[in-house]
Amino acid sequence: MIFAVVSILYLSFKQWLQLTVLLTVTAIGVFFSGYFFLQAKSGQAVIGDLTVTPQVLYGLKLATRIYCFGFLGSSFAATTTLPAFIYSAQQQLRLPAQFAYGMMAAFHMLPLIKKEYQNTRISLRSRGLTAGFISPKLLTPLLVKSIRWSETLAQAMESRGFSGTANRTYFYDYQIRFQDGLFLVGLLGLAVALSF
Repeated sequence: MIFAVVSILYLSFKQWLQLTVLLTVTAIGVFFSGYFFLQAKSGQAVIGDLTVTPQVLYGLKLATRIYCFGFLGSSFAATTTLPAFIYSAQQQLRLPAQFAYGMMAAFHMLPLIKKEYQNTRISLRSRGLTAGFISPKLLTPLLVKSIRWSETLAQAMESRGFSGTANRTYFYDYQIRFQDGLFLVGLLGLAVALSF
């Protein structure tokens, strides 16, 4: 519930509605999976004034987790940029620079991969060939080009003097401040209060 409120503060109403619909469809599927695949147990469970079967209770427990993790992830994604997250991980968690810049390069390469996938599909179609969504005809050229891009990127970084062992300075200094700790304690206190 808390993360649903946080996410609506940072997402547009349309994005929040799309996310809620997606989570609801997923939660319904997970509910029925829990309902049908729980080993049959006898007895009843009480939720407030309602009496339900153990299968319904188990399905509800699984379905509510979809909302919790979905809104938690969307709150994080809506409030944090990729560079801020990676630089913070380097400064606070001592993430090695090779992994940090590798992650950034991978995320920045995703639009290129998508565009290249579409170009390859159009190229095959122009020659009268058909290919499925994950056909080797589509994925092989994409894999070869991705390897070329990564080699080019690695050479460019080395030619500019990148070294994973050198001490680095940062333009932005990310630190955990008193307000951050206070926010975390307040959030946990609110979660505990709402659970009772």
